[in-house]
Amino acid sequence: MRGHKDSNRVPALLVLDLDGTTCDDQGNISRENRRALQWVRSQGNMVCFATGRREVDMLPLGDVSDCADYLLLNNGGKLVETGSGRVLFRERIDPVSARQLVEFCLHHDYLLHVLAGPLWAVNKENDSLREYADQLGVWPSRFQHCDQLPLDDIEGFTVTQDWKPVWEFVRRKGLALSVTPSDPTSVDIMAPGISKWNGICRLLSLLPVQPFRIIAVGDYDNDIEMIKNSDIGVAVANARPHVKGAADYVSPFCNNEDTVAHIVAHFFEEIQ
Repeated sequence: MRGHKDSNRVPALLVLDLDGTTCDDQGNISRENRRALQWVRSQGNMVCFATGRREVDMLPLGDVSDCADYLLLNNGGKLVETGSGRVLFRERIDPVSARQLVEFCLHHDYLLHVLAGPLWAVNKENDSLREYADQLGVWPSRFQHCDQLPLDDIEGFTVTQDWKPVWEFVRRKGLALSVTPSDPTSVDIMAPGISKWNGICRLLSLLPVQPFRIIAVGDYDNDIEMIKNSDIGVAVANARPHVKGAADYVSPFCNNEDTVAHIVAHFFEEIQ
């Protein structure tokens, strides 16, 4: 989406992936990155975090309304206005497909994370899950059959170590689901058509004033579409090679080196 200068447009919409991009390897946003984003907003621009994180995954970051206007969660399936907490849109999975997937994972004893708003439910536990729950400070509820879940209100699933046979099941059965790798060890399962770029387009349709330019920054496969389609697509130094190949610019700094602050310094003076 290529912009044209217009007096009725705000200067820019900066869209940032969180994990591996804005956040360091400990999952924190550095003071330098926060300050840079606060400055970006003070100049009349907008900031949106676009992430595969679900609502529960955002708990360790706390309030981000000081450095972002919007949170695009669930790989683009849910948009939240940070200042008010208002949900602007929220996609849900087809309940028939949800039931089939849950039954398959229960039958094969595959660990399945079920996400529906603040609900986080799992069918089993392992050491990795317990460690993550300790980090969040929240424990998931347990389910043993489908009727314990709100099948008509599920936003998405996450599968970790057993993702390959689960992905193959979704493909073979032709379920109304999309599967997106979110990191090398897990996949997110959502309603069809959900992506970060599609979520950005929906955000743009809701804005009363359109941005002059869209800058998207990321590191992983689920960022490629928004990097390719934005006016300026940026990959961080630690991005996968094919993500870098899709970008207009590759930052020389990784996510542990305040790369967002450097990207702001690199691009925003000329935009203002």
